[in-house]
Amino acid sequence: MIKFMTVVFALLVANVGAGHTVLYHNYDVDAGQAGSKARASSDQTARFTPVEGADLKSRLAAAIKQARSSSKQSRFWTAYAFDVRPGVGVDILIIGAGGSRVDIGGVVHSSSNQYETRNVGVFLLHETDGSQIARTEVYNLERPRDYSGYPVYWLGRVTNDESLSFLKNLIATTRSSDVAENATDAIGLHDDQRVEGMLKEVIKSSSIEKARITAVSWLGNFPGQVEYLAAIVRNDRESVEVRKEAADALGDSRDATALSSLQTLYSDVNNREVKREILDSIAESKDEAAAVRFLTKVTETEPDRELRREAIDGLGESRDPASLKALEKLINDSNTDSDLQEEAVDAIGEKEPDVGVPLLMKIAKTHKSIKVRREAIDQLSEIPGQLSFMVDVARNESENPELRKEAIEAIGESQDAEAIKTLQTLYSDITNREVRREILDAVSEGHDKEAALNFLLKVARSDDDREIRQEALSGLAEINDDRAIDAMSELYGSERNEDMKEEIIEALAESNTKRALRKLIEVAKSDPSPKMRRKAIEALGESDDPEAAEFLEKIIR
Repeated sequence: MIKFMTVVFALLVANVGAGHTVLYHNYDVDAGQAGSKARASSDQTARFTPVEGADLKSRLAAAIKQARSSSKQSRFWTAYAFDVRPGVGVDILIIGAGGSRVDIGGVVHSSSNQYETRNVGVFLLHETDGSQIARTEVYNLERPRDYSGYPVYWLGRVTNDESLSFLKNLIATTRSSDVAENATDAIGLHDDQRVEGMLKEVIKSSSIEKARITAVSWLGNFPGQVEYLAAIVRNDRESVEVRKEAADALGDSRDATALSSLQTLYSDVNNREVKREILDSIAESKDEAAAVRFLTKVTETEPDRELRREAIDGLGESRDPASLKALEKLINDSNTDSDLQEEAVDAIGEKEPDVGVPLLMKIAKTHKSIKVRREAIDQLSEIPGQLSFMVDVARNESENPELRKEAIEAIGESQDAEAIKTLQTLYSDITNREVRREILDAVSEGHDKEAALNFLLKVARSDDDREIRQEALSGLAEINDDRAIDAMSELYGSERNEDMKEEIIEALAESNTKRALRKLIEVAKSDPSPKMRRKAIEALGESDDPEAAEFLEKIIR
């Protein structure tokens, strides 16, 4: 099914920015542009093999006969153009002012005609002998494509009577759910008053669920369908997937009664999956204030935890200021369990940074639950520009250690160029061993491997705390870089303390690289200390590398 992408499309256009150009659709252009577009379409169909005939049926038969008689026997396409309804775009390509490209492969439903495509064809892929249609596609004729290398027999432009009758029969007779699904899409694209009734007939009579779902989806974009779609949602004997699609279609509807119908349906329906779809559709309503009021009520009164989660997610997607207040109230309500409070924090993280960040900071600093505070820090870590806040939390000696460690982990995962330098400064300032270990772990997982290598090596060489030195060695092993292995090998050679040398051997074994393996073999063969040789042999015994096994076999022999 070609799903409608109105919301996604709007976001993509916004991201491309001002001055974007939309190609391959029919919108106001000057004469030169219009000529260029016409040539694009003409060039596309000129590559096809034209087929003559009195009507669609005769042209289709002639095309199949011609393909069968061709010296190059293969699958082949037949294709024709039809009258496309206004307000829909197919296979739109948007080119931004800076050259960025957004390619939307599917149908975009638009309230204006700015992004509509008027030059569209139905393409039918036939098996080699022409006895069966293997695929049905709807393509924008102004977008070049190679059609999988198969020849295309062009049947020209056909009347709506011919096209709709052919597609209706194809849906009724095909065994392929994909063919029926895309043929239903093709019906929906026709500019014809009979389309609504034909879609309802597919819903009523087709045995192919994918075709029925597609037909339901289309009806959400036709006026006056609220009661019809609501009846499908309410029907317990209908398949769950069709009911969910009807709820989704109600969410797409521009009918003024759609939202109130969805709210009523939520009370009437018992199936959890259908209720979740209803909540999703309510969350996408253009009447955001009313949607927020309803979703807030669900978060407060719904006994089903999963549905409360869904309502919370919906509040996170809303731009209405009341949604933020509802989430904050939920988080601060002592009767709300911590899992749902964390879900609400996640929802705040979905807000625009200027809206969500201040509240996330407040929660991270003051909430009674450590779990909730950690979740707030986790959400903040995914938003650029929060380094100074994380540093304040990490540096605060009176703060909960787990929270400080969460802030340090966030700094380590940050893309900020100052992250490693900041962690090094914190390491010098902080005395808590567990927090310092977290800093070393964050350094090893950071993006600046060169800086991490130098810092961890320094700690491994000179820190007074043995456990901290072990952590630094583990961090070097995790970097899994030849430079780290060479640095540990060098450190092994200069180290005199055998306990520390054992730690280096363990770190080399952890790295699981050829370079480390060969250092371990060297130690096992020639280290003057029997204890160190034995430790290296033990480490090699745990390796899956065939080279280690071969070395150990030689020792045994």
